[in-house]
Amino acid sequence: MIRIGCGSAFERDRIDWPVRLADSGAVDHMAFDCLAERSMALNQLRKLEDPNAGYMQRLEKPAAGFDVRLPKIVEGFAPFVASGGTMVGNFGAANPEGAGAAVVDGLRAAGVSGVKVGVITGDDVMEQVVKQDLYLPEYDRRISEMTEKIVSANAYIGAEPVVEALRQGATFVLGGRLADPSPYVGPICFRNGWELDDWEKVGLATLAGHLLECGTHVTGGNFTDPPFNPVPDMMELGFPYAEVDDGRIVVSKTPGTGGLVSTKTVRLQIGYEIGDPAAYLTPDVTADFSQVAVRQVGEDRVEVTGASGRERPETLKVLVGLDLGWKVTVEMSYGGPGCVERAQFSAELLRARVEKALGDEILEWHTDLVGMSSLFGTAISRGYPAEVRMRVAARTASKAAAQTIFDEGDYLPISGPAAGGGRGAMTLARAIGVTPALLDRSNVPLHVEVLES
Repeated sequence: MIRIGCGSAFERDRIDWPVRLADSGAVDHMAFDCLAERSMALNQLRKLEDPNAGYMQRLEKPAAGFDVRLPKIVEGFAPFVASGGTMVGNFGAANPEGAGAAVVDGLRAAGVSGVKVGVITGDDVMEQVVKQDLYLPEYDRRISEMTEKIVSANAYIGAEPVVEALRQGATFVLGGRLADPSPYVGPICFRNGWELDDWEKVGLATLAGHLLECGTHVTGGNFTDPPFNPVPDMMELGFPYAEVDDGRIVVSKTPGTGGLVSTKTVRLQIGYEIGDPAAYLTPDVTADFSQVAVRQVGEDRVEVTGASGRERPETLKVLVGLDLGWKVTVEMSYGGPGCVERAQFSAELLRARVEKALGDEILEWHTDLVGMSSLFGTAISRGYPAEVRMRVAARTASKAAAQTIFDEGDYLPISGPAAGGGRGAMTLARAIGVTPALLDRSNVPLHVEVLES
């Protein structure tokens, strides 16, 4: 049986709660899913600006917000790794080699030597994508028709190179676009001695990874809905872990922490983002969760059985990064009588001013009245609000055009309409989009290199 815990569910997930799980003695392995489509695009943008960047920044330095008070990832988990614990994650994002060097340096700085660090490369398939002129279904175009916009292409890869790194003795394994459950599937199959073509067992391992990969989703974080579904002690939610052996998963959470692991929280996570429950496609398996059963077997302990699987797909999903120009947002608050009309007029005035200056340089324009129509439009009847926030989001071909919109928005509180306030949350940044494609897995050769701290 393997005991494996969740280390993160997204790039900026907090570190203190999973460190507590790692230090609790409840787990021997920790897995980290750090990437979503948005975070992968952001890391590609960082690499475009600095070829030495592009991996998860929090390996070696704190990020913004509450992270400045928390340890860096390598620093925080150094005691766990030093005691023999295994860590696997897609920390590498757009630059696995850079991430590997950062981990080695971080472990040495923490006084931890002799740890083997496995670095997985090969998910960068830019050359193959261009050579094969892949079809982009969301755009109904071939790569060759958008060559000037293509900035990156990364294949979602599975657990096979993770297992190879573990076989070579690595206890800290990282890669680029490892698919969400695969950092769990690798250690589960390796430690339990399961072959990666034993589809039923890989299906079970994939379900374990799927249950844990979203962190506190399964321990009550997205379950509580005041006044419904109360969850105890939301001040510190326990991070989840699973005990996995033949045919059985038991999900629990960090001992002595808040939150809740129940049949309801587990069922909610099982259905999250899987599409067809009888054919959840991953690089490792075509997983079948349609016959899964859940049973409460103790306080904050839920048994999950019935997962299965069939042969893995022959194609891999590829995330193609696109340079879409620049994006800018402008926000302003209005309150009291006439606030809706003033907010609407403000948005119309802003657009008229920038259209006069920019013309066809505006590629997209979107207006929301937050508190009035931003989520449901006119689908839900409502009374007149006491306050409303005008939000404009635009995409432009050039930075200069985006800056013009930003500057005009900054001028609104002075130029009218009346009583606009709460200016803030204005942003200006590169617009990097992502779109999917499919590539035969035979065109994605992967490589494992093992470093030592």
